[in-house]
Order: sequence, then structure tokens, then C-alpha cells
Amino acid sequence: MSVVQMSSSGRFGGRYGLIVVLAGLLGACGRVPVPLPELNASYERALARTAPLAVACEPGSERQRAGFERLQAYFTNMSADSVREQTARVYAPEAYLNDTLVGIDGAGRIQAYFSHTMQATRVLNVRFLDRAPSGSDCFVRWEMQVEHDSLAGGEPVLTYGVTQFRFDQEGRVLLHKDFWDSGTGLYEQLPYLGRIIARVRAVAEQGAE
Repeated sequence: MSVVQMSSSGRFGGRYGLIVVLAGLLGACGRVPVPLPELNASYERALARTAPLAVACEPGSERQRAGFERLQAYFTNMSADSVREQTARVYAPEAYLNDTLVGIDGAGRIQAYFSHTMQATRVLNVRFLDRAPSGSDCFVRWEMQVEHDSLAGGEPVLTYGVTQFRFDQEGRVLLHKDFWDSGTGLYEQLPYLGRIIARVRAVAEQGAE
């Protein structure tokens, strides 16, 4: 549930280049993105690490109710200030976050990541639609509305996804793994790159006809 800070300014070869958009998309300081196998491995390690700490997902319990209320408040009208104020109450110190773009450990790093995200995001709202328990996991279906100058010309972008949550005894999030179509929700909304992805989608759709 995140939109990383982006920039579409700059020139490459005398024209605005895809490489500039991608550099802004993938984070600050020119860092190389984590390869997919490593991102998947971090999720698998987090599954094993958090399993002994997680409590059973009981949507009707007071602990789960309070935990989801904090989560819903956290992702409603999100801002850099609200992230700083609420992250330590929502995420356990040893929490893991994987939003399909990054895999990071620790509430402090999660706070820094979301704070960076919100610096250039005008609106980020996530609304929980329904949820299903599975042992110590809660799978939540949600819709997210984002407004960012680099996405869809600044117009609102609405996407849907599912997140796997695990909670500790205090009702704080231990594990947060998004299952989200970042191609449609993020990359396709970018200038230049969006047109390429739209063409790939069109070719794929022709195969289904």
C-alpha cells in the first residue's frame, strides 16, 4: 500500500527519458532495486521469523478489532505527520513490510519509508473492504486512492489489492505483505513507461479474444 516518491524531470539523449522516470520511481540516491528473488526470500524469512510471535486471527476479538481500527486510521488521509505519530503504535518493533516494491524489517525503517513516500503524495487513502482469517494470518481486501503529480497527470488513481497481516499480542502488525498489481496501479500511470505497459496489455488482451 504505497507509492514511492517519484520524479519525471530531467533529460536523456536530448529528450525526457524513461531512465529518469525509473530512477525517480525506484528511490532516492540512485540505489539499485532489490532483485525479485531476494525480495521473495525476505518475505519467506519474515514468515518463519514472525510465526512464533503471531496470535490467531480472530476478527471478532477485542485485540483484532483495536488492531484493525488503528490500521484503518493509519491509512486514512495518510501524511508525513501522521506516519511519525502513529507508526510505533501500529507496527511492532520487529515488523516486516513488503508492498511488492520493497521488503524491509523494523518499525523504524517502515516509518522512514512511509514518511518518504508521503513527502510528494497529495492524497493516499486505503479503505478496508472485507477480511478473511487463516490461522495466524488475516487477509484483507482493500481499495486505495492516490493522488501524485507523477501519476496519471495528477488525477486520482484507484486500485484494489489484498494484504496478509499478522498481529502480535499487543495487536500490532508483525507482518504486512501486499498482493497488489503495481503494474496497473503504479507503473502504467507514469509518463512514457505507462504507454509501453498499455501496449503490452493490449497484446495480451488480443490473445484472449
